[in-house]
Amino acid sequence: MSNIVSLANVQVPAHLAQRVGVPSVLSQSLSGGISGGEAVPRISIKASRFRIVEGTSETVLDTTSLDVVVVGANPRLSKTWYAKAWTPESEPSSPDCFSLDGISPDTASTDPQNDLCASCPQNAWGSKITPQGKQIKACADQKRLAVVSADDPTGPVYLLQVTPAALAGLGQYQKELSHRGIPAEIVRTRVGFDTDASFPKLKFSFGGFLDEETQTAVDGLFGSDAVKDITGEARHGGVPAVPKITAPQQVAPKPAPVVAQPAPTPVAETQPETPKRGFGAPKKAATAPAPAPQAKATPAPAAAAPSASSLADEIAALVGEVNADDA
Repeated sequence: MSNIVSLANVQVPAHLAQRVGVPSVLSQSLSGGISGGEAVPRISIKASRFRIVEGTSETVLDTTSLDVVVVGANPRLSKTWYAKAWTPESEPSSPDCFSLDGISPDTASTDPQNDLCASCPQNAWGSKITPQGKQIKACADQKRLAVVSADDPTGPVYLLQVTPAALAGLGQYQKELSHRGIPAEIVRTRVGFDTDASFPKLKFSFGGFLDEETQTAVDGLFGSDAVKDITGEARHGGVPAVPKITAPQQVAPKPAPVVAQPAPTPVAETQPETPKRGFGAPKKAATAPAPAPQAKATPAPAAAAPSASSLADEIAALVGEVNADDA
């Protein structure tokens, strides 16, 4: 069964009409490289559960899907190699050898396997045999995405790594958008798990268009240094995002007496820490889907919300009916 939502009869909101049919750098990056230990906040899919990992903190989300806005994508496939075999408890955050650009091992690799990825024996088909006897590459390809919560676009930007098994689905999703001239940066992307897989495997589907307020919030993120640092595009340039956002830069211009005032500084630091933002927010993202089931329970769901937001719900309801459209 296909996971792609048909966009054949979708009406684009007026405020997004000028962006449809226009070449999109993000859309190209999403499909780039797809043919058929992180310090940044990231989304883990360990044990087929969405987990928000920030530093040493890990929060397991009580949801089986996330509505995100993709604000960046590394145009190249990254590569990861582990000396030890994968287990259900393995966390894909500390590979022994990895590459962010798919060209050469990163300087932070603890056990680089070759000078170039192209000629690396671990990157050759058949270098690893699965328990089912299938020949694959010991060095796995991944796509690094930078995403924000579609319900909290001004919150944290997270790293989402698309594993090899889900790359084809991501490419097909982007292809579906591209066929309709819809750039990926103006839509909500719904990320869930493929329940037919025996391992954590992501699937991607259309979740609706962004409202004007959300679009304005995310437009400033596309191409930013912070996003490129998360996708790995700026990692080799040594331009970390954290130093650019540090609070001391705001405190420095103030005179010495101000430095002695501890009150303003804790307030600035408490804002991102105390209220959980993004997907870690206290059920804000989980509250949004709640009205949808109630609307479906009523006798007249079609007339319940004639606004643009109902368009996303209506499209999402077509998930199971459109598989033959692109078969």
